[in-house]
Amino acid sequence: MKYILCNFLIICNLSAFAQQVTQHAGIPHKINNTADSLHQPKNFKVIARSYGDSVVLRWGPLKATLWYFANKSGYLIIRYNVENNKIIIGTRKMLTSSPVKPWTLEEWKKGSDHNDSLAAVCAQLLYGKSSVMSPSGKKNQGINLSEAMNENYELKTQHGIALFLADLSPRLANGLGLRYTDKNIEKGKTYAYAVFALTDPKIVKSDTSGIFINTAEVIAVPEMPDVSVEELDRKVKFTWNRVLSDMYFTSYYYERSDDGGKNFYRRNRHPYIQPATEQKVSLTSTIELNDSLPQNYKLYFYRIIGITPFGDLGKPTANLPVIGRDKTPPSAPDHVSARNTKGKNVRITWSKKNKEPDFTGFLIGRSDKASGPFIPLNLQPVPVFIHEFIDTSAYAHGTNYYIVSAIDTAGNAAASVPAYVIMTDTIPPDKPVGLTGNIDTSGIVHLKWKLGREQDLMGYLVYSANDLKHTFVPVSKQFVTDSTFSDSITLKTLTKTIYYKVVAFDKNRNPSKYSDPLELEKPLKVAAVTPVFTKFFVTDTSVTLYWLTGNSNDVTYQMLFRRERRKDWEPYAKLGISDQVFIDHEVKEKTWYEYCLETIGHAGISSPKSFPVNVRVYDSGKRPEIQNFKIIKGKDGKSLVLSWNYQGEGRYWFVIYKSVNGNDFITCKNLPSDQHTYSDINLIKANYQYSIKAFYKDGGESTAKHSDIVEFDPRVK
Repeated sequence: MKYILCNFLIICNLSAFAQQVTQHAGIPHKINNTADSLHQPKNFKVIARSYGDSVVLRWGPLKATLWYFANKSGYLIIRYNVENNKIIIGTRKMLTSSPVKPWTLEEWKKGSDHNDSLAAVCAQLLYGKSSVMSPSGKKNQGINLSEAMNENYELKTQHGIALFLADLSPRLANGLGLRYTDKNIEKGKTYAYAVFALTDPKIVKSDTSGIFINTAEVIAVPEMPDVSVEELDRKVKFTWNRVLSDMYFTSYYYERSDDGGKNFYRRNRHPYIQPATEQKVSLTSTIELNDSLPQNYKLYFYRIIGITPFGDLGKPTANLPVIGRDKTPPSAPDHVSARNTKGKNVRITWSKKNKEPDFTGFLIGRSDKASGPFIPLNLQPVPVFIHEFIDTSAYAHGTNYYIVSAIDTAGNAAASVPAYVIMTDTIPPDKPVGLTGNIDTSGIVHLKWKLGREQDLMGYLVYSANDLKHTFVPVSKQFVTDSTFSDSITLKTLTKTIYYKVVAFDKNRNPSKYSDPLELEKPLKVAAVTPVFTKFFVTDTSVTLYWLTGNSNDVTYQMLFRRERRKDWEPYAKLGISDQVFIDHEVKEKTWYEYCLETIGHAGISSPKSFPVNVRVYDSGKRPEIQNFKIIKGKDGKSLVLSWNYQGEGRYWFVIYKSVNGNDFITCKNLPSDQHTYSDINLIKANYQYSIKAFYKDGGESTAKHSDIVEFDPRVK
């Protein structure tokens, strides 16, 4: 919390100035009279705000020890006139006849209500019992390292709480000696204020911190950023961007109307604050605020009001409509069971002890996995008094899991534990088709066929015979799970042909019919050598393959095959006998592909397919650039109007960033994809630069488009 005030100084871009000091009675009396040598003090910060008839100063020591001793010595405030960006040294004026100090304990008691707990905390911080420092400024003697660390932590905690409380209320800031109001000003003039603590530099040194303020420039009332509303069960959650909000506010009030927005009453007695939990706040960090609702399904209106470090209230949000909604589901059904009765029919039964008042019935879901997803089998709920359901379309060849969900009138559901059913399967797979093959001169038989579509397919057995009239005997020792098979035969026989058949089996060992027999002639020539892939490269738009060819003399061409996952091989490209590289540009992002090669000899004999290469084409995430990003001054002379063109596909949105006077870009606005203009209002005289990007739901994004730097002065039309 001790860094809250410092953060506001940096974010609000308040100009600070410092002095080249020579000491006289502890009071600095010489400073540079130009803004060219300005720097940020390291241990003392000050901010200011003009109200037209007065200027309010707020300051804070950034070191706990400086705060501790400054509470005893007080602070001095010096004012200078500024003309043409130069400090007029001769106008030096001491604004305080005596140092500004925290209130005494009696002043706290006299100026605070009996029930003011925050005032009590302030008094405790200043005058409560503590053994942190001795009056001489030296740590108490005779303490060990652990005690010293505890005392240091206690002082830092007190310091952080004090700075935080000063941000909540002008009265608390005055009582803590961290605020001063200069009412003796001339409108339209520019002043420079210097604030420093009268501490002994031998104990702790205080920087002199300063700031320029133009009394003619009255800062507009800041507005809250966009607030999102999440309606819950008898409560509501509000969320808004922390970075945008921290630019102006330190805490918040929230109010509710129970009469349709006519009258609002404050829900929090003390300002609401939610400290950041991250070590470093990001652009997407948020603040959350929760409030309870008296009842569901009644319309309430809320508004949220920010509080600045000066204790001023910002502009309230627009009325935020809220309706609490029932999010509590009924109790889940239990004792769920499922039984296969006949064919694809499954009978599901269950029980439910509790019958909630808003309980309206049951929904039944089915999946082939215990983890789901579950597909609903009934669109209308089963009545509350019925505890069974017949599924007539169960997976006859696969697994079936069922859940029963109890639902209420608000659509809330509670699902049971999944129940598994064992199906009685008597239906065999379809007969294998597409059986082809060849035999090379070494006696190796290469067979292939179309892979079956059955979900419960376990594999295939391959049979052979030397004659169609002979009995076919199995040649595969175990089930073949793919759609290819290699067999070894002898060529030293009197038969010139051999016959093959294939049978499919499901997981219940139900056999299909034999495939049509395949007749193969025993070759007289050796088949070509199979190519071997050596490497590949994949981009978001192409796949490049490299391979080594065989040294066969009778090769006529090479055939490249390709298939997507779970699909059949298809001839893809006919290549020359010396080709060893192929680039495939006909690919889709985020898709798996497999490639293999065959060499074809003069006799038409194909080599075995090469070992396949399995690749996945990736998505680069790059999206189209934004075009024609322009900035013009608004017709009212007080705003800047941004416009652009964009041709994008899919779900996306725009984010606009803004830089003021060369500082870092910060998020300015999130806009939907159909909006191509934006007006930035309530601007002050400064140099502005904007940047815009398109962000996609799938994680892609465009490159940032930067505008030119625009010099803007609302007083010049």
